[in-house]
Amino acid sequence: MAHEIDTMMYSGATPWHGLGKYVGNEPVTTDVAYKMAGLDWTVEKRDLFTYPDDLSPAIEVTSNKAVVRMDTGSVLGVVGNGYRCFQNLEMADFADGLVQDGSMRIHTAGSLREGSRVWMLGKVGSAEIVPGDKVDHYLFLYNSHDGSAAFRCLFTTVRVVCANTARAALSSGKGDGVSIRHTKNMALKVDEARRVLGIGQKAFDESDEFMSKLADIPMAPSDWIDFCLTLFPSPEVKDGKQSKRAVSIAENNRRKLTSLYFDGRGARIPGVQGTAWGAFNAVTEFANYHRTTRGDNRFESLMLGSGADFVRRSTNVLRELV
Repeated sequence: MAHEIDTMMYSGATPWHGLGKYVGNEPVTTDVAYKMAGLDWTVEKRDLFTYPDDLSPAIEVTSNKAVVRMDTGSVLGVVGNGYRCFQNLEMADFADGLVQDGSMRIHTAGSLREGSRVWMLGKVGSAEIVPGDKVDHYLFLYNSHDGSAAFRCLFTTVRVVCANTARAALSSGKGDGVSIRHTKNMALKVDEARRVLGIGQKAFDESDEFMSKLADIPMAPSDWIDFCLTLFPSPEVKDGKQSKRAVSIAENNRRKLTSLYFDGRGARIPGVQGTAWGAFNAVTEFANYHRTTRGDNRFESLMLGSGADFVRRSTNVLRELV
C-alpha cells in the first residue's frame, strides 16, 4: 500500500497507519492540509504532438491534450479538448464550502500515483453505536488529473476503535455520493453539488440507524456460517472437479473472517460480539487490512473499487436481517 501513496498528511490515528506526515492529534483546516499534504501544485492542459517517423516534422494531435503537472513536468494523462482541469486548491475551497460554518476539519489528505489522483478526508460528525463504540462521519473528496474519473464527494464512516473505514450509503442503494465531470460547466455543477449534499446527512442518519439495529440482532452460529458461505461460497464443480486452489482460498477467507468476528479489533466491546454489528465490523476489518487486492491499491480499492463493493455486498446481506 505504501508504494501507491505519493504524498500524505494525517492527524491522530489514521486509517492508513503511519504513512505520510503527522501533523498532530487534531484534524486541521483545509488550507493547512493542502500544504502539509504536498498538494500545493497545479496542472495544465498542453498540446500533444506525434512523429510519423524519424524524418517527418511533428504533427499536432488536435483531438486531445496532455495534462501536465507543472512543478515536476510529469504527464499525468491524456484527455479530450473539453476536459477542464480541477485544481487541488479548488478541491480545498470546495471542502470549505461544503460546511459553511467552517466546522469541517481534514483528517487525511494526499496524492497517489505521482499526483494523478488526489484526496481529502474531512470529519463532519459522529455517532455512538453501542456504549464505547463510536463511528465518525467523513466526507471523502477525490479527484483525478489523468482523465480516469470525475471529481467525487463520497460519504464515509470510520469506526474509531479500530480505524475501519466503510462507505455510508442510503438503504436504497442510491445517492452514496456526488460526482462532477471535468467539463467547462464544472463550476456550476459544483454549486449544484453543494445544494444536494443533504444526501450526505441522510446517508449518515440511515447508516447510524442501520448500525444500531445490527447491534440489537443476535447472530446464531448457524447464521454466521450461512453468512460466511454467502460471502465466500465454495467454487463450482466443473466436470466433477473443484479447483483445489479456489477451495483453499474460500476456506482461508472464511477462517480469517471468523477469527475477526470473535477476536478482531473492538470485537470484545460489550454489545458487539455475537451480534450482526460484530459481523459488520469483521467484514470491514477484513476489507481494510486482510482482503487481497490486485497490485498495491488497497487504498483506492477500499474507497472506490472492489473493496468497497465487497463491503457493500456484505452490508446488503446484513440488511436482510434488519
